[in-house]
Amino acid sequence: MIVTPPPAPQGIPLETLLSRSWELFKRNWIVALPPVIAMVVVLAGVAVIFTAVIVALFAHGLARAPSPHVGGGLFAGILIFMGLALVVTIWSQVAMFGMADAAWAKGTATFADGFAAFRARGGALVVAMIGIFGLGIAAFILFLPTLGLSFLALPLFTMYVLPSVVTGGRDGFAAIGESFDLVKRFFGPSAIVLLVLLAIQYGISMLASAPLFPIQFAMVSSAGQGTQPQLPALGLLVFAGVWFVLAMVVAQAYVGFYTIAIVGMYRSLFAQPVMGRPPGPGDIVPA
Repeated sequence: MIVTPPPAPQGIPLETLLSRSWELFKRNWIVALPPVIAMVVVLAGVAVIFTAVIVALFAHGLARAPSPHVGGGLFAGILIFMGLALVVTIWSQVAMFGMADAAWAKGTATFADGFAAFRARGGALVVAMIGIFGLGIAAFILFLPTLGLSFLALPLFTMYVLPSVVTGGRDGFAAIGESFDLVKRFFGPSAIVLLVLLAIQYGISMLASAPLFPIQFAMVSSAGQGTQPQLPALGLLVFAGVWFVLAMVVAQAYVGFYTIAIVGMYRSLFAQPVMGRPPGPGDIVPA
């Protein structure tokens, strides 16, 4: 008697993943906000540092360097700002993935979910980022020998690192190992999901730059007539500016959708049987 083996698990279908991710994102759009908050905090810090430097220069005269006491204070302030910027950046990533995981687990996400994930998994993410940085150096070294394939493989084989850290509770290097293992076991579905998500992101970036083409054409046309390049009409500039701002809003919103989709894919793959066993009580099953 010939027994037909069961089909290999493939995780959640692409259409289901995208549709469920979209539904979750519509109810939990705040998932996209942590990077925006981090950017505002960092820009505010840059403005404070810049203002302090200008005040110090004018207070001591532009021709003289600030005193060692003032210079030391500015240097300490810059170091503190750099540390704050690093912490805020790490928080934005962990919080975003923590909120995305909460959206899949219970249907709703709050900033409390993001802060809880940061307190529990922030250190592991730092270790994982160090590991990814090392892999990036290796990919750069192997760029020519592999004809550029190392650069293409890096984002694919590390696509589940952050979900593994936050959702799976893995330590930094263990998360990298799990991401590699999941991509090897589910290479086709993982590659398709990543390519589709990156293609959508590329399409949004192209839409953002669309108004620049008529502006460039207008300037080139004026220069081709033997005159100095002229600025396009004010209405075109205003339209281009508004379009660009709206495109940036859409692009930032897509970051939230992208995060929810990657977390959903990770949850579905993590719940698949491993080495012939069914999902256990500790496995993560998609909501």
